Amino acid sequence: MRWPVPAPSLLDVRPLPAEGTASWLQRVATAHHLSPAHLLDGLAITVTGRPSRTPGGSELHLDHPAQHRLAAFTRIPHHHLTRALPCLGAPCPNPADGGHTPMGHGGGHASWRRLDPRHAPLRACPSCTRRRTGGTTGRALAYLPDHTRLCPRHNHWAAGPHHSLRTAALPELTRAHTGHQRLRRRTGAADAWTWATAITTRWHDHSTHTTLAARWQHRRRLLQTTNPGVQPVIGSWTLLARDAVTYPETVTLARTLATTRLFPAPRHGHPHPAVHTFLDHTATALDLTHLTPLAGDLLTTWTHHHTR
Repeated sequence: MRWPVPAPSLLDVRPLPAEGTASWLQRVATAHHLSPAHLLDGLAITVTGRPSRTPGGSELHLDHPAQHRLAAFTRIPHHHLTRALPCLGAPCPNPADGGHTPMGHGGGHASWRRLDPRHAPLRACPSCTRRRTGGTTGRALAYLPDHTRLCPRHNHWAAGPHHSLRTAALPELTRAHTGHQRLRRRTGAADAWTWATAITTRWHDHSTHTTLAARWQHRRRLLQTTNPGVQPVIGSWTLLARDAVTYPETVTLARTLATTRLFPAPRHGHPHPAVHTFLDHTATALDLTHLTPLAGDLLTTWTHHHTR
């Protein structure tokens, strides 16, 4: 059975860069005073599964007929949609529930799939969202890589699917953002960033270094003061602000790791002097008086991995 092609909409609702499919569909539906379910039903697109009640907890995957129906309805070329919406033409990143998404018949098929919270889309900068949507909304979810979580133009940090934090009180985040862009041009930057993120997260959660713990607590208090209307939906302010308050040190540590060469082998069972030099240099970069990793510290693990 051939389903009729829907009449094009007169409204222009463009997707934001890297926006979640469900986020964009919600904006399209809202512009037409419909729910996403009613919009898809009107386009003869069959839907399976249910969306999560938590923003960013699920994503919508559409087969090719459904994609082309949405493209025709919104008057946006299909290749523009596939470029802007990373989950439109492929399975959502790291879905929490596996399985094959069935291909639809007739009008097309759409399937809701749960997402691992670690890979959920984040709330994009509200000011950028308002500017790009003509002031219709300040809320959109996008798959933002770590180097774009801070909007330096409007001083907003994407803290999760629910919140975007104002960061004007923390100018060091903007400086770190600039350094992060330079870091990405270095060979081995991705691996260094992964290690640095794991190390500073462990230091934060275990209050490993008193100086850093006090510094991060001070930043968190400033964020709470300048974001009085933000109440964490899940967890606490400590968890909500963790990535933001540790961001400058994470960038600094990643840059240090990316520029460090392999260490010579230990001498007589003791670390080579180059390791101590590296630790002293890292402590200076992090504005610490000294840095002596304990057994089991991920920084110690990193040095072992980078010994000839």
